[in-house]
Amino acid sequence: MKRRDILLGAGATMIASQLPVLGNVGAAGWDRAKLEDAAKLMDGWVADGRVQGASILVTQGARTFARNFGTAKGTEPVFLLASITKPITAAAVMTLVDEGKLSLDDKVVKFFPAFTGEGRETITIRHCLTHTGGLPDMPADDEMLREKHATLADYREDAIRAPLKFPPGTKYSYSSMGILMSSQVAEKITGQPIADIVQQRVFDKLGMRRSGYGLRGRASAGTVPSQAAPAMTEAGKKTWNDWNWNSEYWRNLGAPWGGALASAADIARFYSEFLNQRGRILKPATEAQMIVNNSPAGVKPSGLGFDLPPGVGSPACGPKTFGHNGSTGTLSWADPGSGTVCVVLTSLYEAAVRPHPTHLVSDKIAEAVTA
Repeated sequence: MKRRDILLGAGATMIASQLPVLGNVGAAGWDRAKLEDAAKLMDGWVADGRVQGASILVTQGARTFARNFGTAKGTEPVFLLASITKPITAAAVMTLVDEGKLSLDDKVVKFFPAFTGEGRETITIRHCLTHTGGLPDMPADDEMLREKHATLADYREDAIRAPLKFPPGTKYSYSSMGILMSSQVAEKITGQPIADIVQQRVFDKLGMRRSGYGLRGRASAGTVPSQAAPAMTEAGKKTWNDWNWNSEYWRNLGAPWGGALASAADIARFYSEFLNQRGRILKPATEAQMIVNNSPAGVKPSGLGFDLPPGVGSPACGPKTFGHNGSTGTLSWADPGSGTVCVVLTSLYEAAVRPHPTHLVSDKIAEAVTA
């Protein structure tokens, strides 16, 4: 399978012109030969068929390095982001905090009175956005919910009843259901679906024209297919085609924990906002708050929706790096120390292989852009 290196020349120039120019760039490097080596590494994974499609985009100041591979066609191919969705949802929720309609210390039970028992009534919006509320990652019957084409409200009802893993605020445990509950609170306040909230408050304001929670009228065939992870149950194996990552159901659900579709360039636009803190979607101080530790004392550090080191970035990245990866085979980070945004999107699901090519490529990129 040949690489579609189509972002050279006019295509790369077009994307570079549309991306925000990063300010406040610290000590940094830009070794184009090493960036080419990173691209060659990905090219090898695509050439032998292990990865069907991929995009790489690196920005630093006015400099841009962009490559597409395999099934990632066009100047801005769109991928299913998986959990890179989470910081985007968090940003939308935080717009309500900026407006005084919500507080990070508000309890979820204030909006959903049934959210009680086992200490649930003490879970706050901050807990939800930092994975410290004790909610599980996914419901125990997640696959069954997908089989019956559950709505986000169905997932919410499962999350409300799900047993807690620990008393809220005492530990960290990755929780897609915490992000879901924060989005459901946003829906309750605004009276809008989370897909519309994000579209109006994040994507439109940042010019993320290739992004959406769900397809939002875009043809599924116009997005990069995922190499979908296999079903886990016997029943699931029989119905898998009707609910996997490439199904119309999943691509239209717009799950606020993992259902966003976007191009690498749009993700760079999102991360650039938090590097520059220009206040386009949030107050600059709020954007700054989201990318630093918000976890309770003694608990694994977490931003608001963003991951922090050592859980994100690469060894050569600085200590203030923030970002998020995704189970569909996606990776993203921004390093304030070098003013760099790195986005690596693939079609190969994260659990397929260790180390995953996103991490191997990211490590080379980090070495290429640091002093």
